[in-house]
Amino acid sequence: MGKKVHDVIEKVKVKFGRIDVLVNNAGFTHLATIEEITDRDARALFDVNVFGLLNVTRNVLPVMREQKSGHIFNVSSLGAYNVGPLSGLYCATKHAVKAISETLSQEVKSFGIHVTDVKPGFMRTEFFGSSYETTIPENSPYRQLYDENMKFYKGQNGNQAGDPEKAAELYIKVAEMEDPYESLPMGTDSCDGIKEICSNTVKLMEEMRPIAESTNF
Repeated sequence: MGKKVHDVIEKVKVKFGRIDVLVNNAGFTHLATIEEITDRDARALFDVNVFGLLNVTRNVLPVMREQKSGHIFNVSSLGAYNVGPLSGLYCATKHAVKAISETLSQEVKSFGIHVTDVKPGFMRTEFFGSSYETTIPENSPYRQLYDENMKFYKGQNGNQAGDPEKAAELYIKVAEMEDPYESLPMGTDSCDGIKEICSNTVKLMEEMRPIAESTNF
């Protein structure tokens, strides 16, 4: 896989002479409980959502370093902050993408390369249509959990608030900025959701500080 990615990037470099923008947008979800998702399915999620992103990024970076410019957009998610039943492995991949993006931004800034962690909420795509996968084992003890949550996820399909065309326009706008955003929520559901999660985390840390302090010297 790494060689194929390298060969494609070399062809792009030969044709256009440079690579200005990389958007790592590939991703999917496999809805299943932590106990019941198979090792193969879990690895498939990480292969696409995390290792695919890493392979492409590692191969593009030498080009961008050489030209002393470039912009990488890595698509994490509201799921980089949020978690929910059946989406644990998907959210784990998006937590990883967020960490990779924030670290990479610090590592490549001196080369004139920008990195933006994109955090979409629910976008009206086929994410909950034809592109998601699920595994519901026969006689699963989690059957009720599946029924309740799959009803929610399927109900999102075609009703998401996020407009993919407006998202594409925002990518272009940010790519053209001299000082682009490092963190880019898309959709008010993402912005509001992250704000609420962070607010609750601050409150929890204030409550837990005396407990945490008990482990200090």
